[in-house]
Amino acid sequence: MKDDPMHLSQNSHGVWYYRRPVTLEDQRFWFGKSGQPKKEWSRSLRTKDKSTAKSLMHEAARLYEEERAKQFERNAALAGLATEQETRRAREEREAHEAFLAAQEKRQDEPERREVRLLYRQFRKLSTQQLPPDRAAAIDVMKELDADLSQANETIAYLEARIRDMGGVPITSASPDIAHQSGGPSLESILLAYEADKSPAWSASTRKALVPVFRLLRDVYPGRAAGSITRQEARELVAMLQKVPTQIGKRKELRGLAVPEAVEKNAALGFPTLRPKTINDGYLLHIASIWNWAARELLVTGNPFTGLTVPDPVADRDRRDPFSPAQLSALFSSTPWNLPWAKDRDRPGAYWVPLICLFNGLRNGEACGLRVEDVYEVEGQSVLHVREYEGRTIKTPEARAELPIHPELLRLGFMDFVADQRKAGAVGLFPDGKPSNRGQHGAKLGERFSAHVRALGLEGTKLGMHSFRHNFEDALRAAEIAPRTALALARRKEPGSGDGYGDGLSMRQKSKALAKIQYASLDLSHLSIRNADR
Repeated sequence: MKDDPMHLSQNSHGVWYYRRPVTLEDQRFWFGKSGQPKKEWSRSLRTKDKSTAKSLMHEAARLYEEERAKQFERNAALAGLATEQETRRAREEREAHEAFLAAQEKRQDEPERREVRLLYRQFRKLSTQQLPPDRAAAIDVMKELDADLSQANETIAYLEARIRDMGGVPITSASPDIAHQSGGPSLESILLAYEADKSPAWSASTRKALVPVFRLLRDVYPGRAAGSITRQEARELVAMLQKVPTQIGKRKELRGLAVPEAVEKNAALGFPTLRPKTINDGYLLHIASIWNWAARELLVTGNPFTGLTVPDPVADRDRRDPFSPAQLSALFSSTPWNLPWAKDRDRPGAYWVPLICLFNGLRNGEACGLRVEDVYEVEGQSVLHVREYEGRTIKTPEARAELPIHPELLRLGFMDFVADQRKAGAVGLFPDGKPSNRGQHGAKLGERFSAHVRALGLEGTKLGMHSFRHNFEDALRAAEIAPRTALALARRKEPGSGDGYGDGLSMRQKSKALAKIQYASLDLSHLSIRNADR
């Protein structure tokens, strides 16, 4: 098995996994199926490409934290633990100290140190079977001492974390003043190095999303060493983010101000402030990633932002409404669905993408990014293949899938449309769903669709293209499809599974289940292919 220092590893088939050890602190409340303390958490990233695996690590890390939080909530009382905050602090202190020890071991790359490390590795692999008894005994003793030293370092780190957890200060800890003086590389140099290392793999949307993050860090911590930023200062940054005005870079009243100054001025101006979801996903997720990268590169010894989030009172399911039955009927009776699809019509994405999202549950970008080669037959069933390719990523590992095409789309002539596109030599199915300058497939198409919804007077919370996915999942529940099959069709992860959620389901099984998805009050007979002049 090949190992990577960033919690990545490959199995014997070359598939990348995210593997993360469960700390001694967490083993007190985190148990496996056997009831024993869980030693390691892992998830398949379902790819053999390392760069793709790295891009999926953030989602895997989020799932790790979610599972840890559930285990704590379920078992903390039984384990007699203190508060979640105290447990997290102990874990973070221990992980920071372990990173510090690793940095101390590898802090320089002088020729003499390289030679010593080479000799040390040779010594650890040395077999004593062919040596004289006296030399073999000496080497065995040295190996025992080496193992004892490693165990002692782990024990010291654990005990120091417990001392801090109980309010004490370990004698090996540096004072705050020393910590600020010896914080390592400047934050500015780390931001530049992070961008140089990561930016080749960034999409245009990621680049744009990081602009306000970098600005925030530079404005709040000018001239600071990254390693000198404390946990308390990280908490203060989170508190300040809740006061940052929206569109801070576009408001003329705030032009030229640093972020802290803009926050102070906005107290009088009263512009709306960032929502919890924006703070968590748009700022803190990226900030934590920057520090995690710096820790892996041994530029800092810990991440003061680990686990910091803002409570969000709005549940994900309440962020957007599905279309009501009456709204679906009104929508698909309007232009461009007042007539069946015909070969000579333009803007095929505007016609087909909403129908694909409604009947197959695809997201707008997933549907708009389909290529002609992504539509073919498996087991006699017409399928869509949602997958990443150069210039197009997908949201989660589970989003990648082969899906049967809903029979209603077949009845409306979708496969004839695909055949026409293939005959014309097209690469993408929907030319009007091409990527924006941020690399987002169908962004303009989605905006035009939302404008069309508003023009029809359809009212609801954030009604738009993604509302069809909510309709689809409501229809899955209404059809009483078996949970595992429903998860496969919706392309969501099966709870408690370390592997793919849909493994073992044939395309015929999926097709049979998908045919149960019905919208009883929606009549699309006027769009039937038999009514088209082809």
